[in-house]
Amino acid sequence: MNPRAVLLCAVLLGLPAWAAPALPEKIWQPAPPRPPPAATTNFAVPPEIAGVAVWQVSFTNPAGDVWLGGGNHVAWRHRGQWRVFASTNQIGPEEAVGFAGAADGRVWCATPDRIWEFDGRDWLATRDAPGRIHSLTTTRDGTLWVATARGLLRFTRGAWLMNSSADGLPADEVLSVQEDGAGAVFAETDQGWSRYEPDADTDAPRSEILATGFNRASVQEDSVITLRFQGRDHLDQTAPGDLLFSYRLDERAWSSFQPAVPVAFSGLGLGRHVFQVRSMDRNGNVETIPAETDFTVVVPWYRESRLVAVLGLALVVSVFFAALALNRHRQLQQSHSAVERLVAERTRQLELANRELLHSQKMNALGTLAAGIAHDFNNILSIIKGSAQIIEDNLADPDKIRARTGRIQTVVQQGAEVVDAMLGFSRSNDAPAAPCDLNAVVADTRRLLGDRFLHEADVQFQPGENLPAVSVPRDFVQQILLNFIFNANEAMTGRKQIEIRTRLVESLPAELVLPPAAAARFILASVHDHGTGITPEIRARIFEPFFTTKNLSARRGTGLGLSMVYELARKMGAGLGVESEPGAGSTFTLILPVKP
Repeated sequence: MNPRAVLLCAVLLGLPAWAAPALPEKIWQPAPPRPPPAATTNFAVPPEIAGVAVWQVSFTNPAGDVWLGGGNHVAWRHRGQWRVFASTNQIGPEEAVGFAGAADGRVWCATPDRIWEFDGRDWLATRDAPGRIHSLTTTRDGTLWVATARGLLRFTRGAWLMNSSADGLPADEVLSVQEDGAGAVFAETDQGWSRYEPDADTDAPRSEILATGFNRASVQEDSVITLRFQGRDHLDQTAPGDLLFSYRLDERAWSSFQPAVPVAFSGLGLGRHVFQVRSMDRNGNVETIPAETDFTVVVPWYRESRLVAVLGLALVVSVFFAALALNRHRQLQQSHSAVERLVAERTRQLELANRELLHSQKMNALGTLAAGIAHDFNNILSIIKGSAQIIEDNLADPDKIRARTGRIQTVVQQGAEVVDAMLGFSRSNDAPAAPCDLNAVVADTRRLLGDRFLHEADVQFQPGENLPAVSVPRDFVQQILLNFIFNANEAMTGRKQIEIRTRLVESLPAELVLPPAAAARFILASVHDHGTGITPEIRARIFEPFFTTKNLSARRGTGLGLSMVYELARKMGAGLGVESEPGAGSTFTLILPVKP
């Protein structure tokens, strides 16, 4: 009875664990030393072959045939007649280590590095040994055992299996192998003896056919079909890479067991085909229910006469409609040039309107600044006039004359700076980008506001330190900042406070309306107000053309200011950011990439 079945019954019946025999963990278990096999009687070499070679090993198979081996010769006595096989260049056994035979008449001969099998007429090499062969024997069940320096080879069920220390042997090098009278097999190593325990692993492995990679329901008749498979031992006694596989197609004969390699089929007949594969572990357990898959071979489309006829008709129809489409295309080509001219003209007009709109926005900004600038120049002229009168009345007083002259120079310089700022702002929109200091641009923009605007709103400027120069159109930046400042001013009532800040950063703000061009660093110019803020619904639309929240106010807006800001920023590769919460004010940010 299988010891595993006994153990299972003991567990189910509630018997104590000691009532069931312990199961060995490996198929090879330690065993006491075995006596050496009985010495084989030296065979008397007949005179006719005595001088051929120095005969070193002899063997008599169950059928009574005698085999001798020595040097590069093998002698065979069959039915009273001797036959000698000579070998050169490894075309037959040389330096025979030993012989082994089975009850069915098969005979094997082992040389130091190879195993040979006699086919009735000649010797054929069946397998190269993984290491030097020490001995070989056959057991009563017909299994051939070969002791090598790299493990114990076993030939059973048409397959070669390898046992090593991973299967319980004390060492990989096996010196000898023998069978006792009870049929038990023992292996000798330099680390001790082991006994073969086949009941330690009686569970067969399981095979699995991998994804086929083709349409199983429709395989072309002339296709090459490649099938792959793998397996796993149920108790993991055998590693997946050591499993052997046998396969067959459509109930044909099973192939010999071999390692898992892809199997290819071609030239199969039409119809359904079934592919089966089974696996064997290192203990010789063979899968009883093989893995299975099926596929259907069909006729290629170009061999189907009806399909070819339909395709031919489709080709004729396709040619007809292609000719019709070509005729329509020629007609479209005739009108294409006229459409292109019309599109070019409309594009030119649109670009001209865009320039005029941008210039109009600049003039609107200048108009907003005009009153404050006029007030500033009136103050400058009043100071000059008063200073001139004082000089005229005090011609004899050099100190007063010198003080008033200095005062006149100061206010004239202030007026000149305002004029320079206005001229720079009113230049053409096509001014090329040039390196400029953003702090200086902000300062000039602040001068454009004039004393009157600054009297109504407290505009504070916090310049950033060590800002690198950025290559941008100066008037674009000024126009964007003025739009931000005017919007901030109109968003507040009472005492108005606007904060302008510049800084250098390496990462972008979280919320962007327009992302800037890629760069390692960025300069930010932010305009912050303390107004009512912008709700999320409105904030998503403030840069849309003609969208305004001043429809019901005394100063009705055009809704083009921030849309022009967006367009200017996009043209010069800058970014825009807006941060605003209702009741907490708003911050509009211009983001300029710093290019190396």
